[in-house]
Amino acid sequence: MWAPPPAPAAIVARSTPEPQTQMGRDSNPLERTSVQLMLVVAAVALFANSAVDRTEDGLPWEVTLAGFCVFAVVFCAIYAKKTEVALSIVTIIVVIIPTYYVSNYEVPADNWELGSAYPLKTTKAEILSGIFRAAPNASRFDKMLGLESLGLSLCSLSVLDPGLALRANTSEIFHSGLKLDDKLTKEQTHDYLLISSPRKVKSKTVGIMLIAKVPTKYEVWPKDVEDTTFDLQTASNIVMPPTFYGEIVELDKGPAIAHLQKKHNLRPFMLDVYKVEYQYD
Repeated sequence: MWAPPPAPAAIVARSTPEPQTQMGRDSNPLERTSVQLMLVVAAVALFANSAVDRTEDGLPWEVTLAGFCVFAVVFCAIYAKKTEVALSIVTIIVVIIPTYYVSNYEVPADNWELGSAYPLKTTKAEILSGIFRAAPNASRFDKMLGLESLGLSLCSLSVLDPGLALRANTSEIFHSGLKLDDKLTKEQTHDYLLISSPRKVKSKTVGIMLIAKVPTKYEVWPKDVEDTTFDLQTASNIVMPPTFYGEIVELDKGPAIAHLQKKHNLRPFMLDVYKVEYQYD
């Protein structure tokens, strides 16, 4: 009896997994930098935290809080494999932190030393950078971050300039003869004072003048004294040296300022004063 031939056995194809390549086992090059990124952000937070102390030179507590918040955001970005977001955040923070610190700092300086340390033609940027590096409290992070060895400072990395706390003896302060009045009320609003700092030029000592635009509300120069040949000590009988807090800005324009430049060894910038304090020590 005839029987049909048996059906051929079904061929079952089984896909064998391909061996994982070396490239597949390795993580993305950007993801491998996550540890470094976390360390950088932690350093930024540590920098902010160490800057907050109980002195007037420290940063406010908001900076420390912001530093740790940024650390949390960057950590989440790395965990979600969004390394480019973490890189962007770190880059922004690297720019913001020096600018915030420098722009909120008032660098102390002694007027007596300015003349010998900085020539008449010194620019605004050069004198601010030099004063910032010479101030121990202002430049303490330059050493900690290694910027000093590179010839840089936080002031060099900042977009904005620091304030200046200039201490001068009353015998070094003179009136320029210029006053600023309000255009509407015609009342006097500012005095233009000259702060003289000695400098030896060719074995002769000369005075290098810095204009300080001082609001009259601080009553630095007595209103009843019109003789501008006197210094402040003679005009007011005040011996305590005042400290002028202000910003270094460009000189005001006008023929009166141009006349002062011809008459005195005048620096190409001035101090726009927003606070005056007297030292009792």
